[in-house]
Amino acid sequence: MPHEIPGSLDARVAVNRLELRDDVEMSKRYDALVIGAGPAGASAAYWLAQNGHSVLVVERKRFPRDKTCGDGLTPRSVKQLTDMGLAEPLSDFHRYDGLRSIAHGVTMELAWPQHPDFPDYGYVVRRRDLDEMVAERAVKAGATLWQGCEAIEPTLENGIVTGATVKHKDTGTLENVSARYVVVADGANSRFGRALGTTRDRKYPLGMAVRGYYRSPRHDDPWIESHLDIVDRSGDHVPGYGWIFPLGDGRVNVGVGLLSTFSGWKDINTSKLMETFVDVAPSYWGLSADTADGPVTGGKLPTGGSVTPNVGPTWIVAGDASGSINPFNGEGI
Repeated sequence: MPHEIPGSLDARVAVNRLELRDDVEMSKRYDALVIGAGPAGASAAYWLAQNGHSVLVVERKRFPRDKTCGDGLTPRSVKQLTDMGLAEPLSDFHRYDGLRSIAHGVTMELAWPQHPDFPDYGYVVRRRDLDEMVAERAVKAGATLWQGCEAIEPTLENGIVTGATVKHKDTGTLENVSARYVVVADGANSRFGRALGTTRDRKYPLGMAVRGYYRSPRHDDPWIESHLDIVDRSGDHVPGYGWIFPLGDGRVNVGVGLLSTFSGWKDINTSKLMETFVDVAPSYWGLSADTADGPVTGGKLPTGGSVTPNVGPTWIVAGDASGSINPFNGEGI
């Protein structure tokens, strides 16, 4: 008996009806449809195309586009990107040696260890640069990339996901894309995943974070910096954690985060928390409201593989859409 996606019968019928509408065009059939061109989606597209499969990637926005993130790449991330042939373009960005961890008045500088498989360094790369770099690599491997296109609904055949209806945002036209398999990587909010019945298990932590860019004299510091506690000017502890990651281009990425495990976390104003952190950050960074370079942006951090189901007979959920962020350090790439 075929597996059906969760949801009401009316919803499934409505999706199937899209296949019969006159205003929906039909595309060629692909081996894989990848929804979302972030690191998870674009890397999946790269490896599928590299191994000879026909792949279509649909990305809702157009590159270059921004994404709220700390922008830090760990040695494990660098290894994955190097395996994709991106060592040379990565070398144009700021390389760092390890983590400076600060908590309760104690500072520790922790260099990345020597390892037989992973490098002993990381990079800090803005997501507007990284995501486009990985997507371009997928295209070079043979994948097709549609930008400014949103997969709005799954299409079904006998209860099995067989592709998606894609909206071309520039023209408003709809197109049915048929694929043997679908990779759902459309981010933390994952509208497409929810259409397949995915939900986040609320017993797992959910993070909230905001970040901004600031001009700093220490923009090329060899350490990324993590603040495991935040103390205001009065010496009182405030909830959350902070980070300062040097970009090497005159700026640093500054952010604060908060986990749902903190009692009353929904009442915390993360913008105010950010202002407090900038105000009390170590003076050597030279941070202030006057050194801000652009607005502060925020986003959700679903953690611990908290989104299920994350796989079906013909589909898989990846990246933030599957809640794959590490709850210990907030690292997701």
